[in-house]
Amino acid sequence: DFCLSRGLGDVYKRQPLTTSAANKINEVVQYIADHYQENLSLGKMSAMLNMSESAFSRHFAKSTGNKFVEFVNRVRIGRACIQLAETNDQISAICFDVGFNNITNFNRFWGWLCGIYLSFFNCIFRNNSRL
Repeated sequence: DFCLSRGLGDVYKRQPLTTSAANKINEVVQYIADHYQENLSLGKMSAMLNMSESAFSRHFAKSTGNKFVEFVNRVRIGRACIQLAETNDQISAICFDVGFNNITNFNRFWGWLCGIYLSFFNCIFRNNSRL
């Protein structure tokens, strides 16, 4: 289950690219992992690599198996799962801490990715971890 995963392995499905393109995408993946809390845009990432947005999108999807926005949100939700498991922080605080700008988007991506209500996951996981 994605929500119990702790690494980028679940969101980073590598597929062969040229060495140059693969190195560029690896650079972006590492940047996302290090800066997931920040405002990350397709334009910013493509400019970082001196690529057009369309070329960047194509290479990124081929390399990771995800569209850029989906990848970023998967990383953020993964980090939120870790925080839910390891802290007693409020869901809204975690939402903003992992880089979402509002709770509505956080809840929508959580439901899309995890398939369960966030409050249900939170209640069950936190209660079970204390046993």
